Amino acid sequence: MSYGLRVAIAFAIMGVTLGLFSRRGVHLIKLLALGKPDPERLRWARMASNIKYHTAKVLFQKKLFQWSLPGLAHALTFWGFLVVQITLVETFGEIFQPTFHIPWLGRQEWLGFTQDLLMSLVVLALISFVIIRLVQNPHRLERKSRFFGSHMIAAYVILLMIFGVVATVEIVRSARWAVGTLPYPHWAFVAKFFGQRMTGYSHHTLRLLEDTAVLVHLAVVFGFLLLIGYSKHLHIFTSPLNVMFGRQPLALGALRPIHIDMETVSEDTVFGALKVEDFSWKQLLDGFTCTECGRCQSQCPAWNTGKPLNPKLVIMDIRDHLFAKGAAMFGATGEGETNEGVAELTKSLVPDVIADDVLWSCTTCGACVYECPVDIEHVDTILDMRRAQVMMESRFPAEAGNLLRNLENSGNPWAAPASDRLSWAKGIEDSLIIIEPGMRIPPDVEYLYWVGCVGALEERPKKSVRAFAELMIQAGVSFALLGQRETCTGDPARRMGNEYLFQELAKQNIATFEEIGVRKIVASCPHCFNTIAREYPDFGGSYKVIHHSELLAQLIEDGRLNPREPVEARVTYHDPCYLARHNDVMSQPRAVVESIPGITSTEMHRHKKKTFCCGAGGARLWMEETIGKRLNIERIDEALSTNPDIVSTGCPYCMIMLDDAVKDKVQQGEASEDVKVLDISQVLLRSTKPAPVPLPVFGGAPDDAAPEDDPT
Repeated sequence: MSYGLRVAIAFAIMGVTLGLFSRRGVHLIKLLALGKPDPERLRWARMASNIKYHTAKVLFQKKLFQWSLPGLAHALTFWGFLVVQITLVETFGEIFQPTFHIPWLGRQEWLGFTQDLLMSLVVLALISFVIIRLVQNPHRLERKSRFFGSHMIAAYVILLMIFGVVATVEIVRSARWAVGTLPYPHWAFVAKFFGQRMTGYSHHTLRLLEDTAVLVHLAVVFGFLLLIGYSKHLHIFTSPLNVMFGRQPLALGALRPIHIDMETVSEDTVFGALKVEDFSWKQLLDGFTCTECGRCQSQCPAWNTGKPLNPKLVIMDIRDHLFAKGAAMFGATGEGETNEGVAELTKSLVPDVIADDVLWSCTTCGACVYECPVDIEHVDTILDMRRAQVMMESRFPAEAGNLLRNLENSGNPWAAPASDRLSWAKGIEDSLIIIEPGMRIPPDVEYLYWVGCVGALEERPKKSVRAFAELMIQAGVSFALLGQRETCTGDPARRMGNEYLFQELAKQNIATFEEIGVRKIVASCPHCFNTIAREYPDFGGSYKVIHHSELLAQLIEDGRLNPREPVEARVTYHDPCYLARHNDVMSQPRAVVESIPGITSTEMHRHKKKTFCCGAGGARLWMEETIGKRLNIERIDEALSTNPDIVSTGCPYCMIMLDDAVKDKVQQGEASEDVKVLDISQVLLRSTKPAPVPLPVFGGAPDDAAPEDDPT
């Protein structure tokens, strides 16, 4: 092939594909620009810790290794992709000079070996990807496949093109080895192996093969580049940006606040996301970045129990809606006919794009966010749509209306009188310090004990609150309570989508904290703990907040609590989502349980950060679960598989849900009546206090109450 023809074809390939890719890139940037500004993302990107985080997540593929085999395969493909960039430079040079090599570096034998090794591993990785997709075939497994709803044909095309990139490189290198122009002929073992089998061809044939392979390689590489712009593999370019601009270290724990100033509210004001343009540009970038890998859906408790919520499809549906809407707004750009996009202009985000049952099935457990390898913030997106439905449209489940009214009028979800908040403390009032109006926390009092609505007002959690208070008294911990002055932190309102009500409750509580001089807070409820510790700082309330499991573990370590009486029981611990996954509190509850003599501790399959939600988060505790299998039943099935005597936890929400599930199993004859659901404080109290203080009956004797003389 003549020099001029080779160069002309090469530039034609690059010119056409780069022109089309640039056109697509401009269109994608226009779509991102539709999103709302989010200047805080730029601050996060400049954080010094972000460099280390970004390096670990992107360069070393840390998040992907949470799934070992797919993670290794993807890491090898990624690292091989980086090496291929060096071979691409060599290919450009060969267009102009068949004997080209990169100065100095290009003649290093170790370079040839590294290139061939990694490209060989890429081929093995591609084979593993094909096998994984065949095993997880959604046409056969349907919902059970993590690729359900993903673009499978496009994925196979991408895998074929990646193989084409590697194969054409090796053909070029093999031909160069046979001709004698390969700069590193000894250690490039793949090129040498195939090159030796080409030595029988004439020099002219080998040069024609090399020229053809170079041009085919360019066509595949730049065709792949163009395909990236129109497929899920857009994440090759966007995932580093998505990680860079993501919430640090993950979009878990606190929700991002929205600015609410009722004095400036107008007809154009939108709280949350009513239409796709109401999302921030980062949330739209999430859609560009989704790899459709299905890790999020495989761990989603709603999806795994037969509900319509699929976090992957939520992101994909919003992305596809944006693409279709963009086609109408900016003209057809390869997405199909413009009139298809015109229909999207009249669609509402909810329920036309995202169905109501999808939106309200979310428990905000964060499993999707934790599993996502590219830092997509599913929960934030879902909550922004809830905010718009609640605050702008007044559309929400009927039970939610009662919850929100009770929070607004009574400061708790059940409209219970404030006097009931101390009913759990009958008999030990003399040992408690109650901060009355006008009082400040005494200087010698270390903690404000935040009991929480569920712990103070629900019968079963009252026993755990009582047990924890008795343990603090035993250990000589100085603590005070707000008693009747305590009101809801606002967590249920916020997770329901009523950001305004949450902020009003938060400001009210912060004002109370400032009035009484709060320094440290200990909370039994992970939801209250998360709200006060992680969300109140956005409104000026920064305090040292710990969960009661952390305090108990520290008291045991310091010798202030001495578990001495054996508790002969087999215990499995359920990690609350808002404690383990959202706030990294995992070792302390286990340390408490394992410190008790006689305990045999067993782990469920899904534990620690991979825990399975009980079903109460996201304000779901106050909503009926009518679709699919109940989450608490799914979780208790897993717990019962460990053959426990006690299912322990560190959350009043989880205690209610799991206890209800045990009762259901007992009625069906699938569990023993001896199986108990207890807070870790109740289990610990059995060991530290052999003669329990009598516990009064709280508002009568419900069927699920513990014996009156035993708070455990």
